[in-house]
Amino acid sequence: MMINDLSSVYLNSLYGANDGSRKRELDKQAFLELLITELKNQNPLEPLDNKDLVAQLTQLTSLEQISNMTKSVTDFIKTNIGLMKAQSSSMIGKTVVVRANNIDVSDGKAPPIYFKLDEPARVVLKIVDSNGKEVFYKDFGELNEGLQYYVWDTKNNEGVALPDGVYYYSVYKINPDGTQEDIGGLESGKVEAVQFEGENIYILVDGKRYPVSSIIEVSEEG
Repeated sequence: MMINDLSSVYLNSLYGANDGSRKRELDKQAFLELLITELKNQNPLEPLDNKDLVAQLTQLTSLEQISNMTKSVTDFIKTNIGLMKAQSSSMIGKTVVVRANNIDVSDGKAPPIYFKLDEPARVVLKIVDSNGKEVFYKDFGELNEGLQYYVWDTKNNEGVALPDGVYYYSVYKINPDGTQEDIGGLESGKVEAVQFEGENIYILVDGKRYPVSSIIEVSEEG
């Protein structure tokens, strides 16, 4: 079929902040215990030098400041994740465009494959089965800039119809130097639900679940 021209950091930061907070808390406690033990067991004839004591107290103050700052950052991150969850719920009923790379073949039919070009380029499509075996390859040649779509007839390159199931595709732009650049695929649909798993947020579009990080466009219901 001819091609048709239609012309998330919080989690890592949170986990890192939590781990760092626990570590600094232990360091602070250990520092105090070591300092007290040192003071208790110092030689009365050779007491701890004032400069050394000031240096150690300065280190303790720094640890305290870092610990307080980490707690503030952690609280800020948690608050923003809560806001993200509340805001994401407002997407229900709206139309979104998400990055996608799978094709559900049912009754010998496949939905359109969408992709977008920022500039005219030669484009190739590769489709593999669930085992990663390539079953289809197509070179579209030079395509115009803009949104494109292609409907696969679910046959392999020998013209043999393939069974129903989930297949995966990659869309590559061929650069002037011959290298391939994966530009990915797109899928559009209405958000049916928003789901939460711990700190992760997902949207349900046409029965498929996508992480919110895969969304590239949100619009009113079309």
